[in-house]
Amino acid sequence: MNFFKALISWKLWLSIVLGIALIVGLWFLSFKFLNEFTNHGVEVSVPDLSDLTIQQAMKKLDELNLRYEVDSIKFTEEHPPFSILEFFPSAGAKVKPGRRIFIKSNPSTWRPVELPDLIDKSKRLALTQLHMRGFVVGDTIYIEDPAKDAVLAVLYGGDTIPAGKLLPKGSVVDLILGRGFNMDMPVPNVEGMSLTQARRILKNQFFDMGQIYYFGNVRDTAVLRVVYQDPPPLDLYDEGLPVSLWLSTSTRAGLKRQIDSLDLVYRRKLDEKDSLFYNSIESSKSINISDLPEEIRNQVKYDQNINQGMRPDDKPKSTPSTQGTTRPRIDTTGISIE
Repeated sequence: MNFFKALISWKLWLSIVLGIALIVGLWFLSFKFLNEFTNHGVEVSVPDLSDLTIQQAMKKLDELNLRYEVDSIKFTEEHPPFSILEFFPSAGAKVKPGRRIFIKSNPSTWRPVELPDLIDKSKRLALTQLHMRGFVVGDTIYIEDPAKDAVLAVLYGGDTIPAGKLLPKGSVVDLILGRGFNMDMPVPNVEGMSLTQARRILKNQFFDMGQIYYFGNVRDTAVLRVVYQDPPPLDLYDEGLPVSLWLSTSTRAGLKRQIDSLDLVYRRKLDEKDSLFYNSIESSKSINISDLPEEIRNQVKYDQNINQGMRPDDKPKSTPSTQGTTRPRIDTTGISIE
């Protein structure tokens, strides 16, 4: 009974009506809001961006209420700077307003590249590393240094730059390289020059300054002049080796005795008589054959007979000890009994 009374109660039906109205309202509002939020039924055609610059493309997409994401990492010289290389979705595609368009743009230049550490590396290795990173080598400047073709510094725009410096790819850099030392180069003539002039000349021609000696008690290099040098002028000498100098306020003519003494030490030319081999040959010529051992004396006599035209089998009868035997030849050159 209570059930039927509740079933026909106006309050029940009022609740049902209100519930249905609420559900219908929520359904209507939800779908209307979603349509507005998602732009249901609204589409925009993606414009053709291929002939535009990145600035023009961004302005056009803003007018169409389209978002964009630009990638301009890789530079290519085949296209102008800031030109559009690729974009997605393609031109003419239907998208909703607010859709993100992905654009690949050509930057204005190469992105910065880190300069590798080239100091003390060989020229060949430096050129390889620079080429791999997209750098261009301009001038190679050689300066005095024992390490031939070793990289001493890297220049960019005339300034020295350290390793790790970021430079645009394709930048032109110059290399400072060690010249190394040549062999058998003529020694410059610095006789008659001041010490300052001689030092500059030697340095410019890649010779080192050796010992400095003085004739007399004067030590003021402003008034002293080079009167003697070793090695002598135009003598062939290896670069990087020292050249010794003698200084004096007097002229070479006034120091003839001292110069002659130095010539005995530094200018004396060796001839064949200074050879130990030559001396041994000369000593062997003065050997008394009678002082030699019997076997060597017999051999010497045998050689003399051969030189006089006797056949090897014509042994002298006066030397029975040699008959019937053939002795090996013994070279007595250089033998000394001293």
